[in-house]
Amino acid sequence: MTSPFGRGADAALPPPDSPAYWDLVARAATGFVTATREGLINREAIGIVIALQQRYPHGTLDLATVLLAGVQERCRPEHLTDDGIPDLDLLAPNQVDAVTVLEATSKANAFFGRGPATAADIEHTQQQVRVHGEVRAQVTAAWRTAAAAPPSSRGSALRSALSGLERDARATAAALSLAVAAALKVP
Repeated sequence: MTSPFGRGADAALPPPDSPAYWDLVARAATGFVTATREGLINREAIGIVIALQQRYPHGTLDLATVLLAGVQERCRPEHLTDDGIPDLDLLAPNQVDAVTVLEATSKANAFFGRGPATAADIEHTQQQVRVHGEVRAQVTAAWRTAAAAPPSSRGSALRSALSGLERDARATAAALSLAVAAALKVP
């Protein structure tokens, strides 16, 4: 399989936090959103996230950051709050209930070739839902922080505001899922 970063890209991957690294993350973000435009996470999209994470310890959070920065930059006026930041409730509605948890767990198990959802699987999904709610507030706060920064520093302000999430894989996954849902709603 060819790398999701392009043919031969794995041989000369740039160092983290270099301009070339952020270009790579931006290309990965574009590929990820393109692969999910139909509203389905598919194997190509998952491959992009896995490849980025395997090569860079904070690659998934950086991918989420680039997506969230793009949302903030391109958000339509009708999707902004009164103070001018993206409205996460409009872009990625928080619609979680017991049935949604069971359906999401079953779909994930089917996607990864596992059997029917077990009680442990459902508990894991419920924990992810809890973290997801906490991360929603952090994403909104990060957008506020970035909006207050000079335009040339907004991306780094956003990344700094989200840096606490990198220690928790569930929080990183929640940030990415919110970023993708919001990115799918902006041009």
